[in-house]
Amino acid sequence: MNVSAFLSGWPFAILLMLYARVGQAPLGGIVVGKDDAKKLVTLEQDGITCPIQIGAATTICGMDGYPVSLEDLELGHNVEVFQ
Repeated sequence: MNVSAFLSGWPFAILLMLYARVGQAPLGGIVVGKDDAKKLVTLEQDGITCPIQIGAATTICGMDGYPVSLEDLELGHNVEVFQ
C-alpha cells in the first residue's frame, strides 16, 4: 500500500514532510540561483551557498511542507531539499 497516497491535504502536510525525511538529512535555505536546463538549484543558508543537482529521487518542500516542483521554484523561496 502506498503510504504517500494517504498523506495529502493541509492536516497531513507535516506528516508528508516527516515521511520524506526518514533516513535523509534535509538541505534547506533560500533559493538564490536556479538553472532549469541543468536541473540545478543553489541554496543559501547562514551565508553559505550550496548548489544542488535535482534528480528523480529529489523532493523539494516549501516551508508549509508541501512538495514544490523545480518549475514552480522562484528566487527567494525558502525550501528544504531531500535527496
